[in-house]
Amino acid sequence: MQDVPNHIAAGDIGLADRTLNAMGVTDSGYRGVGWSVQLLDQLRDLPQERRRGLARSLVERYHRLDEAAEFRARTLLLAGILAADLPEDPLSAERIEVLDDLGQCHSFWYEDHFSVLVEAELAAGRALTPAAIAAFRRSGMEYGFPAAPLDRAGEKPTDPVLNVGEKWAERALEQVGPGPDDPWRALLAHTLTATSAKPSAKWDRLARQLVEPLGPEPVREKVVSWLALVGVPRTFRVRAVFCEDRNFNEVFDPYNALALRGLAWLLSLLPPHSDSARALGALVETSLTKVPGRGPRSAKVAHAGALALGRVDSGPALAELDRLAARVAHKATAKVIATALEAHATV
Repeated sequence: MQDVPNHIAAGDIGLADRTLNAMGVTDSGYRGVGWSVQLLDQLRDLPQERRRGLARSLVERYHRLDEAAEFRARTLLLAGILAADLPEDPLSAERIEVLDDLGQCHSFWYEDHFSVLVEAELAAGRALTPAAIAAFRRSGMEYGFPAAPLDRAGEKPTDPVLNVGEKWAERALEQVGPGPDDPWRALLAHTLTATSAKPSAKWDRLARQLVEPLGPEPVREKVVSWLALVGVPRTFRVRAVFCEDRNFNEVFDPYNALALRGLAWLLSLLPPHSDSARALGALVETSLTKVPGRGPRSAKVAHAGALALGRVDSGPALAELDRLAARVAHKATAKVIATALEAHATV
């Protein structure tokens, strides 16, 4: 790090190699992300001609050498930084190929370097594919980071409002307008804020406001039709990266799972209907389907469905709770069901 300015002043093309090594893994297994981010920031500040020379050396090596896939990926990332605002945009086709490939992944270990690809694409006037956006969103959630790599590039896409890859979500996207002012889109966006164990009074109030211009009956019909598709096989399979396969294709997309929780809460705010009760009961059971190595598909979605049934004062809702009480073995969900039945019994 301390020698970087001297190497730059000396016109040292080997600086690119040293930067790539800093972006790699040392013998101790430490991934030098902290150091490399500082190096990358310094490289961004290089004069244009200096960056052009370094970029050319990287492009030549990228096409010439048969190196490990991870090292080639780091070469591509570094070339993307150096090529910022260069008219020739070297390795653009390769960059698009990598981003398309990322779109076929469930998630990848968060490294700030991936944002370089995003920055380069945005600078070139191109948007990420919905599949790539979905992968970045899942990566931010899967590994517990507060933001996905898109945030460094100043972009946090809100379109598509749901992740592609799940049949129910893609059906919903087909029925939602593309513009930010579409009321259905606003309603779906609100369901994605279902991040707590139960809805707050504020959440319920805003949900009711969003339902009003659409009408409770059309909302119920659409939501029930979407929930009927929950749990069917994905529209395209994704794979794991840098870790063992953990049956990612059998569990719910974690980003879309937030919307499922919100949709369950939403149904409980609408006038009681037998279709709604059956949809919520089915959602609970589908969410509790066990996946090898992962447990239930989504215990949180099951919790939301059971909680929603408990908030509905109707015979069909009570019947679904009774049915689930005899079938559900998942302790946390069974407790929610039992609490709801007790509440109904005291009314």
